[in-house]
Amino acid sequence: MAEMFSLSHVTRDPEGLALVVEVTLPQISSWLMHRFEDLPEHLMQHIRDLDLLREALAPLYGEMREGDSLWLCRSREIGHSHGHEGIALVRDGRPVVYVRAVQY
Repeated sequence: MAEMFSLSHVTRDPEGLALVVEVTLPQISSWLMHRFEDLPEHLMQHIRDLDLLREALAPLYGEMREGDSLWLCRSREIGHSHGHEGIALVRDGRPVVYVRAVQY
């Protein structure tokens, strides 16, 4: 799971994101299980295990401050072969760190 969110998937001060819904870690797990339901069981376990998932999302949790929140996001521009979805750390109403989980 940690490989899924490599540094190449992390963006600081991202632009062009639409905040979809505020989420908790269990909700992120559920969202990922739905998005990646065809993964082999040994990989799904990394999504179900909240400690492993939190570790994989260290770029977000490592920068979290009081008052920050996590949001599911998507790119504002989505087309046939471009766009993305992921999780953002939101501070004062704007995303400050974004982890891309799905690339179209």
